[in-house]
Amino acid sequence: MSNHSHSHGTNEHGPGHESEDAIDYTKVIAVGVISLVCFALGTVWAVKILHHETEKAHAATGEPRVPAELGKTEIGIVDQVLFEGDHRLGSWRSERAARLNGYGWVDRSKGVVHIPIERAIEETLNGALPDGAPK
Repeated sequence: MSNHSHSHGTNEHGPGHESEDAIDYTKVIAVGVISLVCFALGTVWAVKILHHETEKAHAATGEPRVPAELGKTEIGIVDQVLFEGDHRLGSWRSERAARLNGYGWVDRSKGVVHIPIERAIEETLNGALPDGAPK
């Protein structure tokens, strides 16, 4: 036999009694609203403290607060440059290409120079090795 009283909103305690598992949404909403109000008040308070301390530091030093990292292209390990405006890769490649394809000093005091990579490959293939290289 089935008990039809449960399907009509009643339970074993009789009509008018709510189940222990019923959620009082009024209390849930009230707690949520109170929490949001407390969060908002805390945020406003924190902003006021920040502005007060910033003004106090400005009055003490005479200099406005400017973040030290502002305007840098890299902060820590994070690139701060927009992809469209980032030309560092091209600069890096041209510097490396100039070094690989040009002449220059590696250590002037020891008389060590670098030569273009193609010439170095040709000389190595022809048997010319730098002084001190193992044969």
